[in-house]
Amino acid sequence: MVIAACHRIILILAALVLLVGCSDGSRDGEAASDAVPIESADASLISDAPTRDDRQTAYRVRLETDRGLNEGGGWAGPINTPATVTADQPFRLRFEVEAGDSNHARAFSLQYRREGGDWRALMAEDFPYPTKVVEGSPGATDSPADSGWSVVEGSADFQRLPGPALAIRAGDRAFRAWVETDIEWTPSELALGLRLPTGSAAPLGVLFEDFDNASLSAIELLPPERVRVVRIGDAGRQTLAEASVDIPTDRWLELTIELSETSGTAALNDEVLLDWPRSASASGRPRLGIELPAGAAVHLDHWVLETDASTPPVSIVSSPAFAHGAATVDLLASSPLPFTSGSGLSLRTQTPPWTVQRQQGEWSVPIVIRRFADQAVMNEDGDCFEFRLVDEQGQPIRSESTATVVLDVPAGHLGGTFVETPMRLGPWQSETGSLYFIMEPSETWNRPMMVKSEDSGQSWREVDPEGRPNTGDLEGLATAFADGRIHVLHQITDRVLYHVFDTTPEIDAWVTRDELVATPPAPPTQVADLVVRSDGSIVAVYGAGDTLQYAVRATNERWQTTPIPASPDVVLSGPSLALGGDDLVHLAYTRSDGQLRYRPIDSSNELGESALVADDLGTTEEDVGALLPLATIDGRQTVVALYRDRDGYLAERRSSDGTRWRGDRVLADWRIVQNAVDSDQVGADLAAMGDTLHLLFIEADSGRLFYSAGKGGAWGMPELLVDEGTVQWVRGRILGQSNGLPVYGLVYDGGSNGGSGRNRFLAIPLQAPPR
Repeated sequence: MVIAACHRIILILAALVLLVGCSDGSRDGEAASDAVPIESADASLISDAPTRDDRQTAYRVRLETDRGLNEGGGWAGPINTPATVTADQPFRLRFEVEAGDSNHARAFSLQYRREGGDWRALMAEDFPYPTKVVEGSPGATDSPADSGWSVVEGSADFQRLPGPALAIRAGDRAFRAWVETDIEWTPSELALGLRLPTGSAAPLGVLFEDFDNASLSAIELLPPERVRVVRIGDAGRQTLAEASVDIPTDRWLELTIELSETSGTAALNDEVLLDWPRSASASGRPRLGIELPAGAAVHLDHWVLETDASTPPVSIVSSPAFAHGAATVDLLASSPLPFTSGSGLSLRTQTPPWTVQRQQGEWSVPIVIRRFADQAVMNEDGDCFEFRLVDEQGQPIRSESTATVVLDVPAGHLGGTFVETPMRLGPWQSETGSLYFIMEPSETWNRPMMVKSEDSGQSWREVDPEGRPNTGDLEGLATAFADGRIHVLHQITDRVLYHVFDTTPEIDAWVTRDELVATPPAPPTQVADLVVRSDGSIVAVYGAGDTLQYAVRATNERWQTTPIPASPDVVLSGPSLALGGDDLVHLAYTRSDGQLRYRPIDSSNELGESALVADDLGTTEEDVGALLPLATIDGRQTVVALYRDRDGYLAERRSSDGTRWRGDRVLADWRIVQNAVDSDQVGADLAAMGDTLHLLFIEADSGRLFYSAGKGGAWGMPELLVDEGTVQWVRGRILGQSNGLPVYGLVYDGGSNGGSGRNRFLAIPLQAPPR
């Protein structure tokens, strides 16, 4: 009842904000938000002096972004009416603009401000997964020009090949062509799929830099064994770097070029060919193209342009319903002037040119307001956001009413990014009843962030942001809770680290950060788990090349590491630990030959003999994470291992002595997802309360999330928890409530595809086990 009353109060406050508009001052925390370096237009172009020529006459907010550009319905309210929008849920703004007397080509951009703060340029960054990639296939159509290629010199014969691929043979003089796109950003990585004809000795130039057509840069492949970087200009060809490497013919290859402010690197099929120095003052515009001498030939099958993305608090996103530049019709019907189509924007910051005089048009823009952004910037429930159009000089368009929305953060919404390849994550419950969960703010700013809820999971915010660990990239991560402390094991590619967060009320902060555990060889998949014994010592396990290592840390002592033996023809991975009676540590792990194995680690930290638990696991790379978190029952005397078999079904094995394992099928008609995104891991979670097992799983074909309880090998009918979206991660713990009844508290990713904004909390009242 208290939660419902609080929610009603929030709705009333939001309604008041809509009536009075945005405040003139800043909310608490606004200064921190303004301090965040966000890519924006030149500050000199952001002005409050309106342009005299044009006028924005109407706006309207549409919540249903999957509707067609020019369909009716799906609106949040009437024209020129502020609306409530949901955090991490895209919406669309539609503007109506009247053109003035000047008959010139107009192009509009957008700015926004939060809580009456400074106006900022609205950038284009996608959601939920931030990516800036453009791909093409040269042979996708009969005409190379239709595939995005622009011939700038010479001529050539073109022939479509299967694939689709394209064969190009230069005519009687040198041939040169560029890939042409309408991207607004600058690529930092360029890739081209190519094949040189058998026995070819003619050089192939892959162009990657354009100095305003005054000169060019290229990677020259000179079969059979030379490659060089050249600058091509009026003075001829200047060699910047060269190397002797094998250049095969009659084989498909991918040439990748990575460019930074200080260097360039070229690789062929992921093998580095050479690198060279690069400076901002001597760099041109990155572009992708090809150059062939007269009569030379090459086959092409794909090209890729890519650069780093970001996750700002607010951004323009791609539209699932229309292509960028699609023409609009007169939906708002506020202006009496004749209508000339505007357009829809999709992952672009600027509209296509619009050349009219004394006419009106409309523009539709898909936008998202995120809960968490880069630098862990957080937008608050009830925040007021305003949007305005500006012209090419950054001058605001005069407006009848400013487009305004108020942010709603739904109950249970965390946002942010789920960590990659997790074992146990919580949410953990402190002695005061507060909940804690570790995650990342965004895919593009992936530092560890501890978020806390003081209202049973209804609302969440970061705790101790100043003290968060420095090491990001949470590739393999596990947590354990003991004596009010959350212990974190964190494996990245070349290191294993340890952090601690103390939940006691007088501390409530990070107390250990970035402590080095080990520097093992990089494993194929980063994995981690740990347990805390009753004496405070810690046992951790993680990937180490093709095997595993375990490490022990006695109280206030250094880590002692031990390799886990493995035969050279298998890869060990997917480990899980559980604490048994008398502080015996149970370790189970997968092998690449389809086996699930078990070893105990005794109180003297000795590793026991290996025992076969099962041999029906999958053998592909993604099957290494087929094991769920281990559980113990019968007063911690029996260990239970659930895993996904090679056919996609869950199976259970349990043992009280570690050597004899008896098994049962689990929910035999339900297939479970494996490697839904970013991890080689089964989409399921397991927790025990007494002798009852509580299971969460993601159905393989639908992405729906289910819950079931089991005891003695019998399982109840699965209960559907999440039907919308596609669930991709889930982790949970048994929690207590103020009424004394337990719940299974869980956090799931409702379909971010490895991005951000889809983390949500649920609490399941625990049902009785089947009889």
